[in-house]
Amino acid sequence: MKILNADQLKIVDQETIQNEGINSWELMERASSIVTTAIIDDYFDIIKELPIAIVCGKGNNGGDGLAIARHLMDSGYDVEVRLLKADRYTADNQLNQAKLENIQYFDLEDDLDLPLEGFLIDCLFGYGLSSALSDEWRGVVEQINDFQGRIISVDMPSGLMLDAVGNFEDNIVRASKVYTFQFPKLALLLPENSIFVGEFEVLDIGLDENSILKQGTSYRYVEAGMLDILLRSRSRYSHKGTFGHVAIIGGSLGKMGAVLMATKSALKSGCGLVTAYIPKCGYNVLQIGFPEAMVLLDSSDEKLVDFQIQDDFTAYGVGIGMGKDEETVRGFGIWLQSLAEDSKLVLDADALNIISENEHLLKYLPSNSILTPHPKELKRLIGEWENDLDKLEKAKAFSNENQLILVIKGANSAIVNPAGEVYFNSTGNPGMATGGMGDVLTGIISSLLAQGYNALDAAVLGVYIHGSAGDFAMDWVGETSLIASDLIDHLASAFMNLLNESE
Repeated sequence: MKILNADQLKIVDQETIQNEGINSWELMERASSIVTTAIIDDYFDIIKELPIAIVCGKGNNGGDGLAIARHLMDSGYDVEVRLLKADRYTADNQLNQAKLENIQYFDLEDDLDLPLEGFLIDCLFGYGLSSALSDEWRGVVEQINDFQGRIISVDMPSGLMLDAVGNFEDNIVRASKVYTFQFPKLALLLPENSIFVGEFEVLDIGLDENSILKQGTSYRYVEAGMLDILLRSRSRYSHKGTFGHVAIIGGSLGKMGAVLMATKSALKSGCGLVTAYIPKCGYNVLQIGFPEAMVLLDSSDEKLVDFQIQDDFTAYGVGIGMGKDEETVRGFGIWLQSLAEDSKLVLDADALNIISENEHLLKYLPSNSILTPHPKELKRLIGEWENDLDKLEKAKAFSNENQLILVIKGANSAIVNPAGEVYFNSTGNPGMATGGMGDVLTGIISSLLAQGYNALDAAVLGVYIHGSAGDFAMDWVGETSLIASDLIDHLASAFMNLLNESE
C-alpha cells in the first residue's frame, strides 16, 4: 500500500470526484459513513452506554465530524457536538451544519464542557494541516487530552502534520486510536509520534484506483495483499536440496540460546537444511535442543575464532550471540574477505557492532547484504539523528552508499533499500519487545534468502512473517507473557495465513 503526501492525497480526492461524477460532499458522506460503521463495530459495548462528544474544526475534517455525529444520532447514540466558531467554514462543513441541530459553538479560550467520561472524537484538523498549531490552541488541545474517556481521531490526530514528527511540547491530540482514510500516513508510522497515535486503522473509502496508481512514492506500507504473490508454492517433486542450505553463525559461552532460536526459526521458515556454526561449548545445546539441525564446530571452546566454514551454503545468518572478543573480530573480518561477491548474507547483533567499530569491513559485505539493527545498533552504524525523518534520510544514504538493505527493527519496522525505498511493516505487537526476537528474525530472513528469494523480498516478507507469528502467539499467551520461542511455535500459522490470503 502506498504512503502519499498531502498534495498527492488532494489529487486523488479530486480525481475520484471527477471520475465518479460525484461532488465533494458525497465523498465526505461516504467516508464519514465508513468511519461511523468502524466506530460502532469496534466500540459497540462502550458507546451504547456512554456519551459521545465530537469536537469539530472549521474545515473538512470538521465536516467529517459533523457527518459522523449525524450518522451516530440516526443510529440512536447520545452525541454532543462542539464546533469551533469561525467567520468562514468550508462549503461541505456548512452543508453538514445545516443537517444538524443542537450544535454547541466554542471559541479557543472557552471551556469545552466535555463529559466526565465516555467517548471523544477529534475532528479539528485532518491531513491538510501545513504548520504546527499556534499557542492559542493549547487550551483546546489540553482539554481534549485531559478527557478521561477514550479519544479517537479521524484521519490524523489534530495538530500532527502529515510528514512531520511532534514532540512532547507540541499542541497535538493524543489519540488512543486513529481512523485514517485509504492510506496510512507517514507521521502515523514514526516512533517519535507514538504518544499521539496509540494505534491506527486504515479505512478504504473507495478512492480512484487509477489515480492512486499514478502517484509515485518511495514509502509503502506492507500488508498481506502485496506479499501473497511472493510466497512460493512447493512442487510434489521437491526435496530438501531444493530449498537451500543456510548457515547460522554465532554463539559464545552463555549465549547459545540465540543460535538455537535462529536455527529453529530458519528451518521452520522453509529452508531445506540448516547448519549451526558454533563454539564447542554449544554442541550439546544444539544437538539436544534441535536435532533437526546439523552442527559445525569452531576450534575454540567458548567463542568463535576460526570461521572455517565451507562455501557451499546458499545463505548465511551471522552475529547472534557471537560477542566481540578480539580473536572473534579478527576471524570474522578474515571470513568476510573470503566471501564470494554473490554470497547472501544477514548480519545481526554483534556482527553489526563489530562492523560499526571497524568500518573498513563494510567494503567486504556483498551487495544487498541485509543488516537488521535495533535503534542503538543503527545509531552506531549511521550516527546520531535529529528526529525520525532525519533517521530515515540517513538510513537511505547509508543503504545507497554501501548498497545494503537495512531492516530497522521496532514498531512498524522499516526496510530500506539502496534505491531509497522504505517499506513499513504492518504486523507485530508490543509483547515482542523482549530478548531473542531479533534472533528469530535473523533465522527467518536467512531461510528465505537460502530458498532463493531476492534480498528485498526476503527482508520484507521475513519481517512481515515475524510480526504475524508474534500476533498469533499473542492471541494464545497475551502480550505480557510473550517470548521469542512462542514466535517459533506460531511460524506455521503465519505462513498458512499468508497462503490463505493468496487463494
